[in-house]
Amino acid sequence: RMVRLVGLRETPLRMRVSAVRALRAIAASTRVVAAPSTLGLPKQTCALLGTDLRNLFSSNSRGWFTETRVVANRLKSTSGDDDLPDAAAQHERSLAAARTVQETMASGSGTAFTQTEVDRATAQVLRFLNYKPRTKAELFTKLVEDKLYDPAVATAAIQYLETKEIVSDTNYAEMWARYKWRTGKWAPRRIRASLQEKGIADCDANAGLANVFDDLGDVKLDKIGDDGDDDSSSPNAIAGEEHDKGAELVTAARKRWVLSRGMDGVKRRRRLHAWLERRGHGGGTSRAIVETLEREDQQKVWDEEDALERERGYRE
Repeated sequence: RMVRLVGLRETPLRMRVSAVRALRAIAASTRVVAAPSTLGLPKQTCALLGTDLRNLFSSNSRGWFTETRVVANRLKSTSGDDDLPDAAAQHERSLAAARTVQETMASGSGTAFTQTEVDRATAQVLRFLNYKPRTKAELFTKLVEDKLYDPAVATAAIQYLETKEIVSDTNYAEMWARYKWRTGKWAPRRIRASLQEKGIADCDANAGLANVFDDLGDVKLDKIGDDGDDDSSSPNAIAGEEHDKGAELVTAARKRWVLSRGMDGVKRRRRLHAWLERRGHGGGTSRAIVETLEREDQQKVWDEEDALERERGYRE
């Protein structure tokens, strides 16, 4: 009946949440919570434990010690003289572990092997992260709205993983900034706005951006006319990235500028301005890049004319 309540769309959300929690509690109570460890025991010991320990956990305390003596006597009768000390020591350790399990289960607390809601929410968060990186706000929304976890449980699970440095908005901001700069040449302000839409705080966003850009404002174009032969190293550059973000931006803008060759000059400038502004770059940066590309085109025309004049002079 509870499964039907969860599956029906017309069921109220509160009833669906209660039914899901009840089903989780029933599923958790039917699991095997403990089993004696037989790792490292001889095969005879494992066979004896497999036949006799089934009655150990179901018997009372007096039956426990009776069964213990029976298993010990069988081990002594079936083991050889050479391996008797090792087998007996391993058997005693196994019995001690099994006795501890029985005492824990008989104590009435029921928390030693019980999986809590926070544990299940933590496992669900790890499954979410295995699919793709997510922010804390996205994980909270997925847990509460999609998986119907209590908000307090979702918050506790996310905070636990944050203390283990598995969930970090700062690391996500840095990864997002590098991805958007490498693929789209987004400006820091445009990246910060997208991070705010994802629910990342300004302090975490700025900390992540500081690991990618030297300046969180406009991209500096101090070496806009250079050919990129700069030996200075930036602490924020990684493999596959240029040290000078300004030169990298000019290179990307130059590729867009070449695609519009043959168009009217005003239209070319307007299209490149729009391309840069959509990526969050300021008007001053856009004008400087356009002027630089126009000077390069004019210089190419002058170089071609000089080459023609020299060729004409040689012929004369």
